[in-house]
Amino acid sequence: MAHFSGIALKDLRKEAGFTQKLLASKIGISRETVVAIENEHPKTLNSLNLEVVNAWWKNCRTLVSEASQISFKLQVIKYFHL
Repeated sequence: MAHFSGIALKDLRKEAGFTQKLLASKIGISRETVVAIENEHPKTLNSLNLEVVNAWWKNCRTLVSEASQISFKLQVIKYFHL
């Protein structure tokens, strides 16, 4: 089963200038969950839902480049069949 890219989420977070701890706090998940997502832990990625991805996006979107925004949106559309 294909999974959402934890690396893409990590890149988005880093470009936005957030630490794992700060982003976790902003979106209501643990830092350990952020680490598991970014390291593409299969169990965590398989349970990743649109709400978490959306919260991640909402916190990072205005702080990243237009190219990063487009790339991320395309990945979300493809993965979640939107």
